Amino acid sequence: MKKSLICVTILMLVMSARLDAQPPQQAKVDSKADMTTVEFVVRDSKPILMDIYQFKDQKTEGKRPVFIYSFGGAWAMGSRVDALCTPLYDHLCEKGWVCVAIDYRLGSARGRDGKPLITPPEGYNPFQFSIDIGVEDLYAATTWLIKHADEYNIDPDKIVISGSSAGAINSMNAEYYICTGHRIAKENLPEGFNYAGVVPMAGAVYLTGENDTELKWDRKPCPMCFFHGSADPTVTFDMERSPNRHGFGPYYVSKQLYTMDVPYMLNEYFGGDHCMALLPLKWFWNEIDSFLDRIVIGGQNIKVHAVERSDKPRTDANWLDTVRPGQYDAVNRMSGRGGAPGGRPQGAPQR
Repeated sequence: MKKSLICVTILMLVMSARLDAQPPQQAKVDSKADMTTVEFVVRDSKPILMDIYQFKDQKTEGKRPVFIYSFGGAWAMGSRVDALCTPLYDHLCEKGWVCVAIDYRLGSARGRDGKPLITPPEGYNPFQFSIDIGVEDLYAATTWLIKHADEYNIDPDKIVISGSSAGAINSMNAEYYICTGHRIAKENLPEGFNYAGVVPMAGAVYLTGENDTELKWDRKPCPMCFFHGSADPTVTFDMERSPNRHGFGPYYVSKQLYTMDVPYMLNEYFGGDHCMALLPLKWFWNEIDSFLDRIVIGGQNIKVHAVERSDKPRTDANWLDTVRPGQYDAVNRMSGRGGAPGGRPQGAPQR
């Protein structure tokens, strides 16, 4: 019960937009970077917006890489405007990145009358529908950025997607759809496109249907940098099977990436719950920098499973401050090919 209350608290903290079906409004953002708001797609006669952060007068060599972030909120609440995110955007912009915070349709949102704001087509699993329309909007934002690459001096080959909780699930499913030739990817992205990296904060790949019981990649995915609690009751760390859905978390996916020789970093908060949906926004900049600098930009083939442990008890009041500084143990840290796949699930015996 306590963990459930904490998860609800986290989901409420990321809510910064009303559930009413009102047109998106320009919001004031406290950021050191220059921010531009643009409409990147219209769905059901309603514009969907994104905020583009950059230092316009900053001198950089060549095109700038892009970091796209999707907020969390169980596909029922949330907004691209989030005070927890802007410090990370400022940090990455100072390093020469362009950061993009996107809105997307909330497939699980309900109005004041309790009725769904968006109704899935008949026979469409509502959970999968919420993910899929979020992925469609993420693809739309990506396509808009590619079309306007020259205007914003961005590198279409260096677009990284990230997100928290529902946004992280959207990001992981988005990459999986590309690598399996999914209809949504084919219809919404340029042919041959792939992301340069995925940074999911408490995310997983979720699939539904009798034919989606296994995670099978038709081609190698891009590098990934996972942040996840090993005891997350909301989004699976390893694998989840139920009559309604099948989930494949970072522990499961990282073993597949190892087998395919794809670089990854798995940052595990041992015994942590869904708090890792937001903790990286404040405490894990070094890990994010390492992934972006060494793997995405530097092209290094690194496979890492790092385990974070904290002795501080967590409460609703201090949950955002209970990991760092803490004990930090890096296990199975590998800088090249070979070695053992990352880590072990909680409670598994040592090999």
